[in-house]
Amino acid sequence: MPADCPPGAAARAAPAFPLEIYGASGTATLVLDLDRCGVVQQIWIERDSGYTAFDLAAIDAARSWRLTPELRAGVAVPSRARVPVDFQAPSAREFVEYQAKAQIEWDQLWPFLQVPVAVAARDGSLDGYQPDPLSMQPGTAQALSARVRAEGRPIPGGVLGWPAYQLTEAGQRFRWLLTVAGDAAAPALVRQRLVSDGEKSFWASRTLCDGDAVACAKWEKQLRRWPRQQPGQPLPKELPVNVPAPDRQPQLRPIGPQPGDAAPADADDAPRPVWRRTPAPADSGRSDSGQSRKSTEPA
Repeated sequence: MPADCPPGAAARAAPAFPLEIYGASGTATLVLDLDRCGVVQQIWIERDSGYTAFDLAAIDAARSWRLTPELRAGVAVPSRARVPVDFQAPSAREFVEYQAKAQIEWDQLWPFLQVPVAVAARDGSLDGYQPDPLSMQPGTAQALSARVRAEGRPIPGGVLGWPAYQLTEAGQRFRWLLTVAGDAAAPALVRQRLVSDGEKSFWASRTLCDGDAVACAKWEKQLRRWPRQQPGQPLPKELPVNVPAPDRQPQLRPIGPQPGDAAPADADDAPRPVWRRTPAPADSGRSDSGQSRKSTEPA
């Protein structure tokens, strides 16, 4: 490794097997864009496994990999590596052990997913914005947005027209909706999670806005006009026993250029990587203009 690279040797940890698709096997072929230190900067899926859970598990693992960079004339340079990631179905015994462990973890998490009863309309629908009693993670909207973009899984197509990411923390799966540059309230975000009131399940939301008070208030008022949501079944106390996953056919996907290469003429229609490393800005908690952090906390 070049002397000015971060310390550490090449490392490639195996991905965790997503046992929610019990009985399946597959291979996801990744194309990784590396910097001169061998750190993964972009991830592409050249050939998927046929199972989204396998593809996401492969991406999650590859984000932390460090490979040996290519050498040209004895000098390390940014390069590209093709890596097949194999998933072999666990044995019946391994799955039983997993199921028991998953139920223990679910028993610990389940109480935190219970919220007061939400009043539904006659057609069964709920307000699109349902306040979440769970406090927001510490940090500013700017810092949290950077972390979500770096660590989360992009949700294809976004949510309600917003760029959206999925991120699991402490066993809970959160959905994050982020503002983009140019929005009056930016940086601001909405954190959502699936909760249950014993009668139904629905999405609960909590917001964080770093903008000025007027812009944040206007933005939060707009959120209350979200389309109504249709609730689902209440979250069960006992996890269902998964059935073997059906066979699926892998698909080839287009691969774009490496960072630094010339973009194609139709750049707007060019392939996009499934993950890209982004630097996290410093979290000062207050902007230079004196705007303070604002979080919508239920009374």
